[in-house]
Amino acid sequence: MFVREWMSTPAVTIQARIPAAVAFEFMQKHRIRRLPVVESGTLVGIVTKSDLMSELGRHKGDRATSKKTIEDVMTPGPYTVSPDDTFESAALLMLKQKISGLPVVKNDQVVGVLTESDVFRAFAALMGLAEHGPRITMQIPESEDLLEGIRSRVGRLKIRTLVTLYNPRAKRWEIAVRVRGRMGESDQDEPPAKK
Repeated sequence: MFVREWMSTPAVTIQARIPAAVAFEFMQKHRIRRLPVVESGTLVGIVTKSDLMSELGRHKGDRATSKKTIEDVMTPGPYTVSPDDTFESAALLMLKQKISGLPVVKNDQVVGVLTESDVFRAFAALMGLAEHGPRITMQIPESEDLLEGIRSRVGRLKIRTLVTLYNPRAKRWEIAVRVRGRMGESDQDEPPAKK
């Protein structure tokens, strides 16, 4: 899995010299929580709705606040990822750095944003939450061959999604499988494919 498959695109960006209050209204209206900040097409920072709320709320009614621009509030030099980076490495970066979104940059241009919502969307797909069919959970000891263990437990059922997680304390694999069919069915029991 790669960032390009899960990022939100096209990226909505903002210029550094836009007034902070204008940016906040824009983000409120369009339900946007973060914006990459660009100057002459190049990424220079990132601003979040909470950054703006904090800054504007702290100095409510202050004339100096009304003159604040995105440049005054943004986080300069944000972490970025490439569309060709693995999704897993980007999610790990977000987790380690405690950030909720990453600008996706290709050839110095912002081409998308990977957000925590995108990570949740990918997680739901990995878990097969939209798939039909029963979900089977199992544990397989580390001493057992993982794939053989799964196959022996699901029999002839057709696997739709498969998620594995190693539990080092218990020295076993935790498995969640979404399947199609019923226990005891053979391949001959399935209806013929439509042509």
